[in-house]
Amino acid sequence: MKVFIIIIVNILLLYFLTTLVMFLLVSRKKEKDFSPMAKAVEETLKPYKDLIDKGNKWIEDKYKKKQVKDVYIENKEGLVLHAILIENKNHKGIMLEDHGYRSTSKRDIYPSCYHYYNLGYSLLLIDNRTAGLSDGKYITFGVKESNDIISWVKYLNKKYPKTDIILAGVSMGASAILMAMNRIKDEMNVKGIIADSAYISGYEEVKYCINHYFKIPGFLFIDMINIWCKLIAKFDLKGRTTIRSMKDSKIPVLIIHGKDDDFVPPSNSIITFNRYKGPKKILLFKKASHGISYLVNPDYYVNSVKDFLSRGE
Repeated sequence: MKVFIIIIVNILLLYFLTTLVMFLLVSRKKEKDFSPMAKAVEETLKPYKDLIDKGNKWIEDKYKKKQVKDVYIENKEGLVLHAILIENKNHKGIMLEDHGYRSTSKRDIYPSCYHYYNLGYSLLLIDNRTAGLSDGKYITFGVKESNDIISWVKYLNKKYPKTDIILAGVSMGASAILMAMNRIKDEMNVKGIIADSAYISGYEEVKYCINHYFKIPGFLFIDMINIWCKLIAKFDLKGRTTIRSMKDSKIPVLIIHGKDDDFVPPSNSIITFNRYKGPKKILLFKKASHGISYLVNPDYYVNSVKDFLSRGE
């Protein structure tokens, strides 16, 4: 009996330790991401180097001309958040753009943002908590990042009163924006949302990635991982979902997803689209993996966004 108890205790200790390591791998801030997902992303981007370089050069030119401003705000938790602001003289509105999980604006936003500047928008490119120059220790998969979106919207409301705001995000950035929708009030002047490759919930996304990338059953680990999230990082992976947060909103939403996305399955966007009762449109891009629909077909992507934005004018 003693031996049996020792074996059970050791198994439980191993389980707790394994899930703690998993929590730290997926949520704790890291300066460099060496995960299988990161390597897959880098390989995916290689064929589009010229297009990516074009966007980077546009930003570099703006820096040289001193047309890029660093912006900092403090959120309710006391974290200092960073963004860059590129003001467009006589702008028709402001577009806030949010990057993805363990990513940067340089990778996710720079390649395409100049198109929206050319359409007459000023740009606010934010660093999520834990990313870039923003404070933060833990990634919360959109749960607390959605609070930060509201903080940034309030900043824009104060700086540019009565100016139209468009919220655009990729991957976790898109999910964070959608998760913020139930707290966006009419007077905040958010006139449209562009959600590219969003997942419905952090809980289901982490479970899916455990299944897909590590080839082990995610359901065995996800609930204990979530307990570590609550105990250590003070957030619940089930705390927010896009569908719940969008339930009573009427903000026009453009949903975009690559049909070949194996990081966030396109079913996430299809379900979100079908459940949303407000004004909506969905675009599914052939031969596009996670977050690269713009790179696969830039003309169609930009023209579709332009058409979506023009409807609100």
